[in-house]
Amino acid sequence: YNRGTIGNITGDFIGNSAVDNGGAIYSYSDLSLVADNRTNTFKDNYTESAGVKDDNAIYIDDNATLNFKMKNNGKFYMADNIDGTVRKDSDGNITDTYSVNIKGDDINNTTFYMLNDIRNANVTFDNTTINAVNNQTHVYNFNTLTVNSDTNFVADVDLANAEMDRITANTYGTHQGNLNVVGMNLLSDSTKDVTEIYFAQPGLKNNVVNGMPKTGEYNLPSTAQTTFYTPIYKYNAIYDNRDDGGYFMFAKGDKILTPSGGGGITVTPTGNPSDAYNPAILSSSVASQAGANATMNQTFNYSFQNSDNFMSIPYLERVAIKTSNRYALSPTGDATDVGTFSQLFNAQNETSSTWVKPYASFENIPLKNGPKVSNITYGTLVGFDTPIKSIRHGWDRTWTGYIGYNGASQRFSGVDSTQNGGLVGGTLTLYKGNLFNATTVSTGAIVGDNRTMYGTDNYTMLMAGVGNKTGYNFEFKEGKIIIQPSMLLSYTFVNTFDYTNAAGVRIKNDPLHAIQIVPGVKFIVNTKNGWQPYIGVNMIWNLLDESKVSANDVRLPEMSIKPYVQYGVGVQKRFKDRYMAFGQAMIQNGGRNGISLTAGFRWAIGKDGKSLEKVQRVNNKVSSVTPRAEVKVANNSTVQPERKIIKQLTPEQRVRLGARLQDSTRTTSLGSLRQI
Repeated sequence: YNRGTIGNITGDFIGNSAVDNGGAIYSYSDLSLVADNRTNTFKDNYTESAGVKDDNAIYIDDNATLNFKMKNNGKFYMADNIDGTVRKDSDGNITDTYSVNIKGDDINNTTFYMLNDIRNANVTFDNTTINAVNNQTHVYNFNTLTVNSDTNFVADVDLANAEMDRITANTYGTHQGNLNVVGMNLLSDSTKDVTEIYFAQPGLKNNVVNGMPKTGEYNLPSTAQTTFYTPIYKYNAIYDNRDDGGYFMFAKGDKILTPSGGGGITVTPTGNPSDAYNPAILSSSVASQAGANATMNQTFNYSFQNSDNFMSIPYLERVAIKTSNRYALSPTGDATDVGTFSQLFNAQNETSSTWVKPYASFENIPLKNGPKVSNITYGTLVGFDTPIKSIRHGWDRTWTGYIGYNGASQRFSGVDSTQNGGLVGGTLTLYKGNLFNATTVSTGAIVGDNRTMYGTDNYTMLMAGVGNKTGYNFEFKEGKIIIQPSMLLSYTFVNTFDYTNAAGVRIKNDPLHAIQIVPGVKFIVNTKNGWQPYIGVNMIWNLLDESKVSANDVRLPEMSIKPYVQYGVGVQKRFKDRYMAFGQAMIQNGGRNGISLTAGFRWAIGKDGKSLEKVQRVNNKVSSVTPRAEVKVANNSTVQPERKIIKQLTPEQRVRLGARLQDSTRTTSLGSLRQI
């Protein structure tokens, strides 16, 4: 209770009460409340008389002035009413009342939380932020209002009922600043394409600015778009200054509003349905497409390692590799015939191999019906290949098993997503001459998190897929140049388990089923020193890959990856017939834009110097009388056996053009090899 003159008052007033007026403070004289680098709180103060309770904290009598001063990040939290003595004429008009001045030393770093009424006062705003957010809309009525300097205002908005926090006054003073509406707390979603809400009376409407002004500028045009969010939707808002007052116009984010004057409005679609939604709610669809689906597609690209390495080698060299360390036994009727070298006479190549292949891609993905996503995928595959084994009808076969770590991260519209997981898979590769066909099956799991404006979402994804790649080598100049067209077909299954996000919205995901078609061609060069550079071009189509996600039963846009082209270069190099290194860089344009990089190393597993292995075939055409050949040495006669041992050339000798026979026990010439 104050009848005299006192200095500045600091501190909190909580839970005070009185009988008539001013549960916390009653003053007949001017009074200053100061918040200096702290928050001063007024709440739970009240008066109670004749059983009537009023949340009245401060009462000002005798035309006194109440000053709220904020400095050094100071704040006032005013949850109770302010009231005072009012005198009116016979017509009910206020003739005499108290004043309330709300002033800060920094518009962006001082705040007055106006969460209850300032009744019938002459109010001034000056260089601070008025925050009226308390999850309910309210109309604040003053006797007079004057904006002495630029002041920010933050309001609750109920779109469903077309209401928002706003200020009215019986009269307005001469404004020296603007009321900048810098924030809105949307309490509900609109049921209309365009929602308009009355905000400012004629005495204030010319001094309302939509959105935070640029530095040093407070005259944004009325067409300035401001974006606001609910947990599911995104809205664009504009301020429309009409003759009868100022209105805020709201439309979902996939529409751009332009006032045409006199209450008219022009609505222009953006063309992207995802613009209507809060980016935080889209993160599940983005993660399934740019994260899990992209990871599986990378796996399909890199899991055919055996065929990628083996089919870059010329045909005759592949024959040499498959038949190394073997000899053939060929019975003939001619002792001078060196026999016929053939795969049919050879045992299987028992050399296994292990390989490791790290990869990474850096790209942006403009999702169809979705946002443009900055995406990074990375991981490592480790595989083991069994020996190449001949099976029926001239086919060769090898099995590959692999495991891998995979990771991905996406960034779009203020959302950061990360996925980490692992996978396991197997590949069957078949060879016949210059034809190859490889089928891989893979499955894995991912744990991920999305960091949004509401907090962090955590989720789990299960993925699986099957891919098949077929290709054929066209060789020129004895295999120095190879043209290899191919076709990759794959199916991917991704299931993101349902979860509740940080905003409390239930996210339900239907499994993603994606089919990818990838025709491509490689141009391979085999150099004399063992280097094998190549150029590759692929075209990628994604079919049936729309993600189906709902948020609180609201169906979100079905996103997918658009077709894109991939082209680049690679090289592999063999060392000492047991080791191979390889690397590749592919550029992507279209539905994915960026670069994919991979490198790796492969080594054969097995003992050097393995003993030769004999393979024998009976020649059914040999006559019943088997010719013999005799060689006389030192008067002794030695009978040659019926069979001869044919020793295979080394791989280096075999591929040498114009190789000559070294002795009668060697394999036949290069021309004979071409018949294999």
